[in-house]
Amino acid sequence: MHAPCMRGQRGLTIVELMIALLLGLFVIGGVIFVFAGSKRSYTETEQQTRIADNGRFALQLLESELRLAGFFGESTAANVDPDGGLGAVTSDCTAPAQAYDIDNFLAVLRASNAGVAVTCVADAVPASDVIVVKSVRALPLSDGVRDDPSDDDGTIDSPNALSGQLSYVISNPLKGVLFEGADTAPSIGDGGTVPGGTAWEYRFQVFYARAGNPPQLARKTLSWNGAGMSVVTENLVEGVEQMRLRIGIDSNDDGEADRFVTADTAGIDWSTVSALELNLLLRGTGIDAAYTDTRTYDLAGLSLTPGGAFRRLLVNKSVSLRNSTLTIRGRL
Repeated sequence: MHAPCMRGQRGLTIVELMIALLLGLFVIGGVIFVFAGSKRSYTETEQQTRIADNGRFALQLLESELRLAGFFGESTAANVDPDGGLGAVTSDCTAPAQAYDIDNFLAVLRASNAGVAVTCVADAVPASDVIVVKSVRALPLSDGVRDDPSDDDGTIDSPNALSGQLSYVISNPLKGVLFEGADTAPSIGDGGTVPGGTAWEYRFQVFYARAGNPPQLARKTLSWNGAGMSVVTENLVEGVEQMRLRIGIDSNDDGEADRFVTADTAGIDWSTVSALELNLLLRGTGIDAAYTDTRTYDLAGLSLTPGGAFRRLLVNKSVSLRNSTLTIRGRL
């Protein structure tokens, strides 16, 4: 029995093989090109989304704290006195950013070209603005009398007791006292220092754009160091490259800003400030080698063309200062 005849069958020639390989390379190259384009598009979208998210968070954080500026419970800043037992604050700031100087509960300062605004802020982005905010947390702490008349013993315990690692303001509609929780609290009973008073956690914050790689929105705040209160630094939002503000002045006491100035304006009367306009320039935290930023950004009169291979976003928001506005309108 003979094997089938294989005559008429042959392999690929060199030319056919080279053509096949060339066509294959074209197909693979097209796939790689599409993949690279898709990856680049994804990277750009991811970077832009992250920058936008950071911008929104930074604005929301600043807005929420600025709306509380000058809020000291039932009392006003003018009627709150420091307790005689207040200790010195380690690494405290200089005026108007001293931690317990609540008369200056709001201020905007301009950092120098060396990044210095006050003694506690020496690492700011050059020529950026620094925001000083003092208030209390909007969570009252009271004697049980508000919830249970049988627990009217003159001790703050609802919803929780005072902490020895925080500072507080105890206030009623007529007066208030700023004190450290590690000390004896002002009496709130009949005939006491602050009769019927309610305690509020004191908040001292200095917000600024902190120089670095990447730059950060940071803040100075109070923290217990084991022996007393100390000013410490917290990083909050990555990529905040510059911060500038416009300050709204109410010249006719109607509670509405009628002109805006900048932080380097001399002689600002902070009792007439009713609004702030926030301007933040954010950048991506990573370099995009295929991108060059050629845009110019305007931040409250500051013109910046930073350049480089970073993607950037300028965000802004106007914030009405509620407590300042109420005080201003009350002067009518």
